[in-house]
Amino acid sequence: MQYYLSLLGFAAIDSLNLLAFAVIAGLWLAAGGRAPEFAPRAVRFTGGAFCGIVLLSLVSVWIIGNNQEFVRGLFGNLWAMAVLGVIGLVITVMGLRRPAEAKEEEVDAPLATSVLQRFGIAATGVSLGVIQSGTSAPFAAGMVLISFADEPWWAKLLQIVFFAVIAILPSAALIATLARVRAAGVAAATEKINRFLARGRVAGRVLTLAVGVALLLLAAVRILQLTGVV
Repeated sequence: MQYYLSLLGFAAIDSLNLLAFAVIAGLWLAAGGRAPEFAPRAVRFTGGAFCGIVLLSLVSVWIIGNNQEFVRGLFGNLWAMAVLGVIGLVITVMGLRRPAEAKEEEVDAPLATSVLQRFGIAATGVSLGVIQSGTSAPFAAGMVLISFADEPWWAKLLQIVFFAVIAILPSAALIATLARVRAAGVAAATEKINRFLARGRVAGRVLTLAVGVALLLLAAVRILQLTGVV
């Protein structure tokens, strides 16, 4: 049970993808709040993100699974723990930094639509899913957890799908919510979206800070253990 709760927690943190939320909101604004035009495009984008997460997860689990001894050895290497500490420090600083308030309070629909038109909706979703998860510490922790689990391959595949589904749930909820907004309420809904994204940025900073501190503490404890202090 603890294993699945940990996996659920990592997936939930990884699901706070503000860039994906902004793209979905941009698609909605570009469609003028018209659900028949907005919903299919947003679903294709989110479906692409789901495929990107699954694809990266399969590759990650395969690589980690075939190099378990090397990964375990990193936790016994002083220099590797020092690097982990530096990464934790960088992530902590990122979480402490206050983002610029200018130009971040509104969704940029033209930017979202221009990128999607150039690369395609689904392809952009795949790329965003790979990039966001590939730079996410919770995603990496989840993949290590799955890789080291004593489970058959089909169980790990189901866990990867489970992780990806949880990771896109907030995006799916946002699509469902915006699709129910009538065109007459676009202005009011836009203000709510901006507030939602602002709160999401705060939540993202808090989670980034928490991940950074956790990595710092892990690195510090392992360094003390490896040097014989503890």
